[in-house]
Amino acid sequence: MSLQDNDKLSTLLRQLPEGVAAPSVWFEAQGYSRQLLYKYVQSGWLVKLGRGVYMRPGTMLNWQGVGLGLQRLAHLPFHLGGITALNQQGYAHYLPLGGEYVIHCFGNTAVPAWLRSVNLPQTFHFHARQLFDDKAATVGLTELPTKTRDWTLNTSAPERAILEILYQVEQSGGISFQHAAELFEGLSVLRPAVLNELLATCNSIKAKRMFLFLADYNQHSWVKRLERDNIMLGSGKLQLVKGGRLDKQYQITVPESFFAY
Repeated sequence: MSLQDNDKLSTLLRQLPEGVAAPSVWFEAQGYSRQLLYKYVQSGWLVKLGRGVYMRPGTMLNWQGVGLGLQRLAHLPFHLGGITALNQQGYAHYLPLGGEYVIHCFGNTAVPAWLRSVNLPQTFHFHARQLFDDKAATVGLTELPTKTRDWTLNTSAPERAILEILYQVEQSGGISFQHAAELFEGLSVLRPAVLNELLATCNSIKAKRMFLFLADYNQHSWVKRLERDNIMLGSGKLQLVKGGRLDKQYQITVPESFFAY
């Protein structure tokens, strides 16, 4: 290997942490040809995970390494959200033994073909619907630390994550009303200013009505600081739970057990 190739390899080892899935488009942007990548694989400096995606050897690939590759190296405009975001920030109620099975991502982005070739126990599920107006595109987002250097994953803070969850309640791939209510019960320290901005710009009538119903039900300290006049709730009834009972204030059907309060 030439001195120039040695320099490029040294640079690669500095730039690419172990455990991160690196797409070929990133290598090309850094000046690594396909021929050089082939050499690195043959020499054991890289492992080919599938068509168009590589990683350094020596560590097991996990879903965070794939997420970092998608966000930090492929620069895809999405964030971790919904129940994944709450689970990763310590609000889990039913986290399965061994971790999560579905990684929920939010953002209207084209999913790269190489993601399907990566062998993981988890599945990445991308939600394309825009739940908030453009002016709130970054409201309620935070950076989730990982075990990879100082790299972080762009993630919904609890205020945004719970609205993403409520939008999916009782839908295919979503969670039950009861599970959502149990998650909501643990959200006692939400930031009113962030909530007010998100609720005012949220496009889901269902999520907003459910949020206010559960807010009234739990009576967390932040409830008194909600700016309800800025929250558009639409009109008409919404059936959320089959066989449930209609809440007259928010015009949603909820489980009978919630009328004991």
